Amino acid sequence: MRSAELATIPESREISKETLGAYIEGCESLAVKLDTAIEKVIAAGKRPVVLIPSRGAIPIFLLARKFLTELRGEESFLNEKRANYYPPRVFNYLEGEEAQTPDAATDVDVILYPFTADVSLETNGDETLARELRNSCTRSVMQIVKGIDYKQHDLEWYRFLMGKLSENPHDPNYLKAKNILASLDSFNPTEDSQIIVIDTVISGRAATDITTAFKTLGHTVLPLLAVDSTKGGKFDKRRRWGIEETLRPIWDLTPEGEPFEEFPLISEDKGAALLGVTALNFINFNEVGAFNRVTQRFPFDLRPQSCVWVLPPVPVRDMYLHNFRNFLDLAWRSRNGSQNPPSDEEIRELQETSRSMTTTHVAPTFAEVSSQVQIEKGAEFKETASHIVSVKLTEKQASGWIKEFASTLTHSAP
Repeated sequence: MRSAELATIPESREISKETLGAYIEGCESLAVKLDTAIEKVIAAGKRPVVLIPSRGAIPIFLLARKFLTELRGEESFLNEKRANYYPPRVFNYLEGEEAQTPDAATDVDVILYPFTADVSLETNGDETLARELRNSCTRSVMQIVKGIDYKQHDLEWYRFLMGKLSENPHDPNYLKAKNILASLDSFNPTEDSQIIVIDTVISGRAATDITTAFKTLGHTVLPLLAVDSTKGGKFDKRRRWGIEETLRPIWDLTPEGEPFEEFPLISEDKGAALLGVTALNFINFNEVGAFNRVTQRFPFDLRPQSCVWVLPPVPVRDMYLHNFRNFLDLAWRSRNGSQNPPSDEEIRELQETSRSMTTTHVAPTFAEVSSQVQIEKGAEFKETASHIVSVKLTEKQASGWIKEFASTLTHSAP
């Protein structure tokens, strides 16, 4: 966003007519940047791979995709006939829309993969854990996209955790964990892939971790970042500079030489009511040495990413998805020139329903969490300020999972 416009940006992240308007304007500006970046990547002879690594990026991407569909129709790079989605149809489910079948030849790949890190587990400002977990996610994505196996079991552990999710018999097949994994496994790795990261920024810590991690593994990603503008913004200048520095080798692919778009991130850290999905983090496996204590088959410093994204628990899913879809609809109708702008009453109702689902952090019940993942009685749960559900398994179950995981690796070894 141009600096001259910053004075008009709402200072609050509360839902209002002003913040919804600024939010959709930011999504549209990011959509233009994404469209330009994809076009430049293709012109450079590379295959664009759009990575969505955070819950906060989900509604922004959906609204950006909707804008490009309105702008370009079936010629949009993100149109489902021109893009492969991994996993397929999940974005459509979150929107409440029907999916289309992609053409045999596509131009773009879109990957939804969780890089969520529970920073509430860190103490005294130590950022080591979050950085290690994002490094783990980066290795997984590089294995999917580039076919590089770093022999640290990151993607295998993610597959294992997904295999522990409970299956809702009423869900369509494409929402089931085994089919989500099959989708990721079907990705065709190529050396000419260029990853474009769509993410959100408050302090810039996560975005810095992610861009640096990819750089360390030999791939310069192109980040397009939605930067929170409220309360003067908290984006650390050193991190901003560091992200720009990682871009130097591919600066010509960056739209307008600027990877950032500033607007109020009113959906950030608000949970499934405004983000569509829930984050489940298994905190037992975030402890240093957790795997090694069970079996020395694993190194002491092994700490793979142990967070998965799931739909809200069945008893409350409809309520959360209805609110999420309503948020998308009212944001979309708030854009400039809309023929059907939201009424004050519709905005007030969204404010009230969203507040009731986002301002409290009541510990989830066993029934709710067990409807999402296979857990034993005695497990403990809490919900963090950023609406990550921390699951502490019983020691017996955590050890059992590690032993079972070690067994799967042994059986799959050549």
